[in-house]
Amino acid sequence: MKYYILGFFILLIISYSNAQNPILKDSDEGFMYVCDPSAEVFNGKVYVYCSHDQPDAVDYESMKDYVILESSDMKNWINHGVALDPQLDKGFEYAQSNMNAPDAAYKDGWYYWYFPSDITHVGVAKSRTPVGPWESAVSNEITTIFDPTVIVDDDGQAYIYGNDHWVDIGEQGSHILGAKLKDNMVELDGPWIRLTKETVNEAVHVFKRNGIYYFSARVGPVTQYWMADSPLPQYADFKGELAPNSPESPNHTSIIEFNDEWYLFYHRGDVNNGNRYKRSVCFDKITFREDGTIEPMVYTLDAGVEITMPIYAKRTEKKVESNTVSIDKEVKAMEDGSFRFEAEDYIEKSGIKTVALTDGEKGQGLSQILNGDWVGFKDIEFGKSAEPFNLRVRVSTPNEGGTIVLRVNSPIGTVIGEISISATGGLDNYKTISTTLNRIRGKQTIYFCFTGSAKNICNMNWFEWTPAISKSK
Repeated sequence: MKYYILGFFILLIISYSNAQNPILKDSDEGFMYVCDPSAEVFNGKVYVYCSHDQPDAVDYESMKDYVILESSDMKNWINHGVALDPQLDKGFEYAQSNMNAPDAAYKDGWYYWYFPSDITHVGVAKSRTPVGPWESAVSNEITTIFDPTVIVDDDGQAYIYGNDHWVDIGEQGSHILGAKLKDNMVELDGPWIRLTKETVNEAVHVFKRNGIYYFSARVGPVTQYWMADSPLPQYADFKGELAPNSPESPNHTSIIEFNDEWYLFYHRGDVNNGNRYKRSVCFDKITFREDGTIEPMVYTLDAGVEITMPIYAKRTEKKVESNTVSIDKEVKAMEDGSFRFEAEDYIEKSGIKTVALTDGEKGQGLSQILNGDWVGFKDIEFGKSAEPFNLRVRVSTPNEGGTIVLRVNSPIGTVIGEISISATGGLDNYKTISTTLNRIRGKQTIYFCFTGSAKNICNMNWFEWTPAISKSK
């Protein structure tokens, strides 16, 4: 297996006098971008099972293999390099592309590694040691779920969890789901059960402390959590924010106890000259209150680590519609000196559908927008001045209480403004809402990130702006 080759070649020990962030630095020999950290404690050591971002990545589709980090003291780390490559290693012929967030568990002398295959299916590898070599534990995927995570409870019963962000399981919408595993660790022992009333986006994780089960997931840009007194509760109790948005990257977390301390592992894209497709794993201590709830996390970096400006390689533009049009033609110059951009001319999105709309005249726009959904628009020219200017968005909705959060660079990038959405009288009744932006100029990639409790927060037809005129001569 590739484990023997790359693992031997990249194996190294990284030593610091104190706990450090990020764990791997681009100045290290054999540096790799690793993300989606699933931390586990086996035999008195910490093992972090990570997805692997490629150094030339321009999207998530290049994720194809997995890396293991190991430490006996949370200060010195062994980078085992690529330990599992399901697309090349023998026995994993069923495995497809998009090898994101994995997890690992131990039972009855075997270590099991659960990994996504083709986004929503779950493959399983097994080994007699926490670092391999790994062999396939199955001949095909064992179930359908997104971001699988597994725990083995104190009585030996194993459970698998995830969310149905990409494919509805049971009720419509994305929720935290859980199911029992049989003793063989590769078959479900019963149906998937919905565990939260609230909807989530992704990145489910489960751990147990003092008899209480904690369930976490990313909801919009932040990681939130729930508590329950059983592993498959009717509905876990929602508690609020666990961790803020991860800089330049949708977050994925895991939590462990090690030497009587609790730690949260996460990744970020604003270090090591990375970005949202080239991430680095970090960890920080967790503080529990007397009632078992968690103090919201504050992320740290080593004193010598610089936050680097993300660089995104040029990528192929993908249009959802039948013809491709240049950005210049998509921007419509208005008579009053403003510019209009049609909502359906996005570069990327999460959730959200392109549908036919009627706003005075027939056209297309965005609909079926849920909490946490976002849409990005590339090469939006805001002019040469950083003076305040007005940005307007054309929406319709029967609902109150939605918000559009405007960000640059990524769906979790710097916030440059917010627009409250009030009811317009229905989905066929459009109004223009606005906000004032400043300190933004030049050509930008801008993201509209939606929050709200409605099943369809709003329809969106277009947005427009009037670039500020520089006061300098």
